[in-house]
Amino acid sequence: MIMIDKLNALTVRFPKWSCFIIGLIAAFAMPPFHLWPLLAFGLSMAVIIVSRQSNPWRGGWCAFYFGVGFFTMGLWWVANALMLDLTEYWWAIGFSILGLPVLLSLLWFVAGYVTCRLARPNTLARGVLFLTLLCAAEYGRAFNLSGFPWNLFGYMWGNVPPLMQLASLGGAYFVTALTVLWMGLPALARLASFDAEHARKRVLVLAGVTLVTFIGGYAWGALRLVNHPTQMRTDVGVAIVQPNITPDEKWEVDKTLTHFMRHVNISQQAIDNKNIKDGGFKTVLLVWPETSLEERLIMTVPEAPQALIKLMGNHPYQTRLVSGLWREVPAETPGRLPGYFNSIGVVSVTSDGKLNLDDLYDKHHLVPFGEYVPLEKTLGLTPLVGFAGFGWGSGPKVLRSDSMPPVSPMICFEAIFPWYGASQGAEWLVNTSNDGWYGNTAGPYQHLVMTQFRAIEQGKPVARSATTGISALIDPYGRVVQSLPYNRRGFIAGALPAYLRQGTLYTMFGEALFFLTLTVGAAVFIHLRMRKI
Repeated sequence: MIMIDKLNALTVRFPKWSCFIIGLIAAFAMPPFHLWPLLAFGLSMAVIIVSRQSNPWRGGWCAFYFGVGFFTMGLWWVANALMLDLTEYWWAIGFSILGLPVLLSLLWFVAGYVTCRLARPNTLARGVLFLTLLCAAEYGRAFNLSGFPWNLFGYMWGNVPPLMQLASLGGAYFVTALTVLWMGLPALARLASFDAEHARKRVLVLAGVTLVTFIGGYAWGALRLVNHPTQMRTDVGVAIVQPNITPDEKWEVDKTLTHFMRHVNISQQAIDNKNIKDGGFKTVLLVWPETSLEERLIMTVPEAPQALIKLMGNHPYQTRLVSGLWREVPAETPGRLPGYFNSIGVVSVTSDGKLNLDDLYDKHHLVPFGEYVPLEKTLGLTPLVGFAGFGWGSGPKVLRSDSMPPVSPMICFEAIFPWYGASQGAEWLVNTSNDGWYGNTAGPYQHLVMTQFRAIEQGKPVARSATTGISALIDPYGRVVQSLPYNRRGFIAGALPAYLRQGTLYTMFGEALFFLTLTVGAAVFIHLRMRKI
């Protein structure tokens, strides 16, 4: 009791810094730790602290500091990419560690400010409004400053498969909204208890709603998994390659052919594996990671296409290579830098023994400061940065090739956006990536969980190939069928899991259930505010 009183006194005296520390602690609820009680503690404490503030600005800053703490601890690994060339990028380390969390927390500030502006202090109405606006702010992170919806609260259930299944109903944002309700229950119960006359009744109602949704959601998800074991296709096999090439090695020009041949050799091992040789497949899909196939190499070094033709030809089945592709486009005007595209290509071997690019996807959602510099052309920064940036693709598409099931591509961090998995007509998803930039930190594990959510939302399997990271074959229920750990060279070989022909509720209605949840939260707030609760 004395400890609780001291903690309460500290949060009253230092509300903003208390929120910052609480945010640091709450981040350990996310992958790979999954210590979800820490989010229940952190989020509830943040709600209580915000509920006390009489000044909207102070309420906004408390929410902001909570966000900065949460994102600093959850995303510190972003700075690891800069450590690879510390002499050149030392100046950006501070921005990546603190600047990014500050930018991501801006919408949390708005949520706190608006809450304290519209609702009276220490009321249940304020608690409900803050949690509702926090969910809306999390959705806004997908669009704010180019978008970076990493570590949504719902992803903390990445080690609880039954609760992950709720994504098939309303997506990751719906799971996030439910998580905010569940984790915020202690704070709502405390705020409800301030009205002594009806405290018991309101706490029971809150507990009832939380338990029904949590236990009901878990039970439904568990039954879904039990009743739907992984079904494998008999006609399509897949071989996923993880070459384990570090980022500092990857771009050494004199090793380009060596790295390419490593992909070929690992692919050959996969094809020779009994899971492929004895599979009786009509088609075998080779999946290579992000930018592993360089157009210039194929065009200028004869050994490269010859090795690929030998790898893919003369099999009793059709072979398709679905690979990350680095493309260079000559400048339209002499003297200017060439353009580049980060792409995924589908490659086949024609009947006369030549390589053919059957279909192509250019990355649509580029990483700011990594793949392009914001306002670079407007401000004439190209001579300064020495890079014209990657070209922008036209948008999500389905890649097609004869004898290959249609596939929806997601390049690297596009997999953190639910709508890049949307794939009318696709039968599987592919995610090419290179998580080696972030080392063996929380980053690759968080990325894998988000990719699992894409599989559940769409009801389609995912083949995930990383240069190094965590490559995996994921079934349409988010279960990892096979995987390769970080810093391991190798392959995954076997049958491609079958997709859900009927789709999911999410594929039909998208974020509708999430927006309905926000609407319910707003309606409850209005009701409570009118009744001065």
